[in-house]
Amino acid sequence: MIEMKNNFTPRYYQLKNIIIDMIENEEIGVDECIPSEPKLMQTYNLSRTTVRKAIDELVNEGYLYKKQGKGTFVKGRGFEQGLIKLSGCSEDIRRYGLEPKPYVLRAEIEKPSKKVAKMLGISQDEEVFYMERVIYGDDIPINKNKSYIPYQFFKGIEKIDFSQESLYKVLEKDYGAVIKRAIRTVEAILASEEIALQLKIKEGAPVMLFKGQVYAQMQGKEAIIEYFEAIYRSDQFQFYIEQHR
Repeated sequence: MIEMKNNFTPRYYQLKNIIIDMIENEEIGVDECIPSEPKLMQTYNLSRTTVRKAIDELVNEGYLYKKQGKGTFVKGRGFEQGLIKLSGCSEDIRRYGLEPKPYVLRAEIEKPSKKVAKMLGISQDEEVFYMERVIYGDDIPINKNKSYIPYQFFKGIEKIDFSQESLYKVLEKDYGAVIKRAIRTVEAILASEEIALQLKIKEGAPVMLFKGQVYAQMQGKEAIIEYFEAIYRSDQFQFYIEQHR
């Protein structure tokens, strides 16, 4: 057993590091319960306030999660997606053995704003298919996304039920788009009240906002076939970059 040190390091911080060591050394596995508050108080001769401060910080930092009336458990790493390979959220969710469940909030034909028209390289007189969805992995909301598709390439797309179909599969298989690349930007933002409700997180929680354009071969030439904005829960999705020299 790791013991507390008699130095100037705050005792709650020492307890945090003890629990982190247990997790990293796999003494406590993912989804396993850590020792109870009374047990930690007794083992390390700490007050309830000190123990709770350590646990609350580990929850906020993504090491632990709480279940009402059951205890505090070790949290897994969540979903991962590379920033090099172009893939849809549904594909990444399936890689983790979960079933993607898209919930369509809006799907309609409309005229684009000046910003969207510029991103798609079209005029504001042309039509776009606009779709707004929340994507779940089993029962966990992963992201809220908005897609703008130039209607000239995808006539009739509004008739497809995207609560059952993958957007990229439809674009490729039904319309012959050969998706080649995407340009994406990412920034950290705080969840608004609306996003918090849709993703089942606290208002003001950190989330990741992706914006980008998807390019494909259409009718023998490269064209922008989607402009998207997607907000991901940072506690459920991690992104990685592989670099070479």
